[in-house]
Formats: sequence, structure tokens, C-alpha cells
Amino acid sequence: MANLWFQNSQGRERVIAKVNNFNDVFTGIRNFLDDHNYKSYYIRSWNEDGRIKYDIGSWSEFFYTDLKEEDENDY
Repeated sequence: MANLWFQNSQGRERVIAKVNNFNDVFTGIRNFLDDHNYKSYYIRSWNEDGRIKYDIGSWSEFFYTDLKEEDENDY
């Protein structure tokens, strides 16, 4: 199990979900965006400081997870 964080425009982070796999990550992001009435037209990701950073097009707010491929339990 891993954490999914939301980082606001001031750089403050909070855990918004516990995730078991990458499907959970995208579901968590989608649910958060729906709850905040934000429409994202893309999600891109990259490794940064041992975590995966997700850009959803807001310019100043991001999502992070510490889920690793070996943690994936879907396969």
C-alpha cells in the first residue's frame, strides 16, 4: 500500500488516498478532480526524488505517489 498526495499551489502536501496499484492512483486523482470541479485534459508523470509526480495541467498543483512497480498487485 502506498500514499497518493495532493500538493497545492503553496507547495503544501496532504495524503488524499491510500493506493494499491496504478489504477487506484488514477482513480484517486480523477475523484479528487471531480470533487473540486476541475477538468484535466491530460495527465503526465515522471520520477522525481523517489516518487512519481503527476501533472494534470494546473501549472501549480500536482499529485505524487510513492507506489513502485514492484508494489503493483494487479498482475
